[in-house]
Amino acid sequence: MITITNESGAHAVPIETLLDRAFGADRQRKRSYAFRRGVPACAPLCLVALQGDNVVGTVRQWPVTVGRDRRPVLLLGPLAVDPDHRRAGIGTRLMLESLVRAAALGYQAVLLVGDPGFYERFGFTPAAARGIRMAGENPLRLMCRALCAGGLDGLTGAVQPWRALRGGAVRKAA
Repeated sequence: MITITNESGAHAVPIETLLDRAFGADRQRKRSYAFRRGVPACAPLCLVALQGDNVVGTVRQWPVTVGRDRRPVLLLGPLAVDPDHRRAGIGTRLMLESLVRAAALGYQAVLLVGDPGFYERFGFTPAAARGIRMAGENPLRLMCRALCAGGLDGLTGAVQPWRALRGGAVRKAA
């Protein structure tokens, strides 16, 4: 039986091992990782799939901003499933649970970098069609999804790293 739960400190090493196995040890050289460095992930949106005590899947979401007005949105990823457990619906369960939780927390939109053929089934569409771009990333792989009615309205411009507000407070979506 697979259980979906929040990531904890005890999952850190197994998650890194899983991500290396799924994407290769050089995965952190990908452009999307530059937006994650030095920024804490949104803890309520960091989930693991467990089979017993073993991590067999993971998904995380990170704050970023878009455009000149630095509108806060989420950057989903990585989403990974242990190669020995693929095709069992684990990735789908992680994705859907993460999106439901993000919407419940009041976030309006989410971006990701990935294969359009896989992510379109979750309602993701090409971000370039809305004028959203990520420097150094293939525009065909940058995708977006609204989490509420109108969540993508007016969202345009460059994806930028998250910056804490004065005093270290983190600005949340309106």
